[in-house]
Amino acid sequence: MNELKITEYRCQRVLTTQQIAEAYGTDNKTISYNFNHNKDRYILGKHFILLEGDSLRAFREIHDLPTNLNKLYLWTEKGAFLHAKSLNTDKAWEVYDHLVDEYFSKKDNSGTPMTYRDAIAQLLESLDREAELQAQLDTSKDWYSIKRVAALNGVPWKTFKWRRLKAAGDKMGYEVKKIFDANYGEVNTYHRSVWEAVYPDYEL
Repeated sequence: MNELKITEYRCQRVLTTQQIAEAYGTDNKTISYNFNHNKDRYILGKHFILLEGDSLRAFREIHDLPTNLNKLYLWTEKGAFLHAKSLNTDKAWEVYDHLVDEYFSKKDNSGTPMTYRDAIAQLLESLDREAELQAQLDTSKDWYSIKRVAALNGVPWKTFKWRRLKAAGDKMGYEVKKIFDANYGEVNTYHRSVWEAVYPDYEL
């Protein structure tokens, strides 16, 4: 495989959808399809990072990206594994092994931005993100992630189906909300009313 251009986010090596598609010998559409049809396996912050709004604008200041993007998925080493598993081709597994040995394992430990512009962009991104997460914490009492409800009730998280929760939320006028959870980081959450409608027998 051709040597990949290094993509980093907060000193962590990641891959864009295009990079994964090209490396695994497929296309962006297939990668997106596999992700959308296996979303319950992917955890935000563990398998992928989603950049939108100010975070995306700050990232674009450092990286060459199309100007018409309104969101960007970045895939971690664990996310690259899930994509290889979905494709399940010899090439995908061969490339994944190479990524583990030659791409994700070689990190710049300095963590020091290369330019003043990079430093300012990283600082603004960090401050904006901190303020956003703090605001979300103030309203999190009415919003519950699947893993949070599973932990409260002592049951496996696979007991709850995100598609059922999302469908009920759409009907009731509650969108899926991303908030900061102290135990699990940034997660998808569903409003209390949605949980009570879909899973009335479980404690919140």
